[in-house]
Amino acid sequence: MNPEQHIQQAQRSICPSRMMMDEAVQLDDLAAQLMTVQRYWNAPSREVYLAEALAESRVVWHGIQASVAGSTLALPSDVQHNLLILSVYADSKISACEENPNAEMLSSLIALTRTLAGSLKEWQVAA
Repeated sequence: MNPEQHIQQAQRSICPSRMMMDEAVQLDDLAAQLMTVQRYWNAPSREVYLAEALAESRVVWHGIQASVAGSTLALPSDVQHNLLILSVYADSKISACEENPNAEMLSSLIALTRTLAGSLKEWQVAA
């Protein structure tokens, strides 16, 4: 194998998976959906939209857990471990919002979601 092939192989092995970018996009979309619910917090249909947004949020965060468990993310193991911790924490925030809906709790979930989306994008740019 010539040196150029070694470089190309190394670049492929460190590039984040397409799944990671898909999840970053999902997190961005999810944050926007949660922010819309927050913006219209006093709307009469808030409960319905909040329930939908939280259910979708749970699906996305569980998807991240599944990606980490299946080792499908091209990230270092310590980063994957941190993602797992964040996803479990996010799940607890979602449950708290379901049990006692309030705009402050929702803000916390939005911030977590947006921060992770940005971090995943940075990983792709860095690779």
